[in-house]
Amino acid sequence: MLNFDQKKLIGSAAIFLAGIVSVPAVQANRLESFMLDKSRNRIEFSTQDQVEPRGQIIENPPRLVIDLPGATYSGPTVRRNVGSMVQSLRVGRLDSLTTRLVVEFSPDFNLNALDEQPLKMVAKSPSRWSIQFPSAIATAIQNTAMSFIMPTVGGISSPFGWRINPVTGRRQLHKGIDFAAPMGAPILAASEGIVNDVGWDDGGYGNFVELRHTDGSLTMYAHASRVIVSKGQQVSQGQIIAEVGSTGRSTGPHLHFEVVINKQAVDPSPFLHSDLVIMNIASR
Repeated sequence: MLNFDQKKLIGSAAIFLAGIVSVPAVQANRLESFMLDKSRNRIEFSTQDQVEPRGQIIENPPRLVIDLPGATYSGPTVRRNVGSMVQSLRVGRLDSLTTRLVVEFSPDFNLNALDEQPLKMVAKSPSRWSIQFPSAIATAIQNTAMSFIMPTVGGISSPFGWRINPVTGRRQLHKGIDFAAPMGAPILAASEGIVNDVGWDDGGYGNFVELRHTDGSLTMYAHASRVIVSKGQQVSQGQIIAEVGSTGRSTGPHLHFEVVINKQAVDPSPFLHSDLVIMNIASR
């Protein structure tokens, strides 16, 4: 088992932790993933090669900042909304040779909780790290209210955001999230509403269902093998509205799920009851 020294400055002012393995200045490195695991109350991140992360707590507004020296990052800053106590995850760059990760807390979060239970950065390997949250944050994460239920079985195979399109090979905005699910698996209404539109989309979605909910938001379910509901029909939360397929522009069976608010596609993840908030930026 690898043994890593860890240094920390106790208190709300800062934490500073690092592994003893150095990263050669000439070695190209990059961030692969950044994740909040709600069930285990911790964040995890991994890089392509070994890295020595540096962390600190900033008081106003309260946030955890982790810098990854030697890990390059290109493109604009990416932000994923989470919930109430942990409001968002953010990935960007401090400079051309340093990737910066940020965990943004609620303005009401009391940093004194970190005096009693200081954050600890643990190396699973030279390129995989995790930070365990104290109980004060963990309780708030678990109590965050969510609006929608999961629309199908299976894990998220592609998150919301910029990516390399697996069909066209071009970089473009992925306006929803994809669930890898078996052919014919039930697709459920994420919340009650009315079927706003249903049919075939020539633009790549294939068979789809669009629901309008009581707050005016829309949810869309694409690539279905079979649609069960009809336009104008009232549906309840959890009702089967279609079945998973691979119609339209698709590389295999999955559900593409979108949330639209004020005519703008938004990240569905904060609205879903899920234990994982994943930022997969390996393709950037």
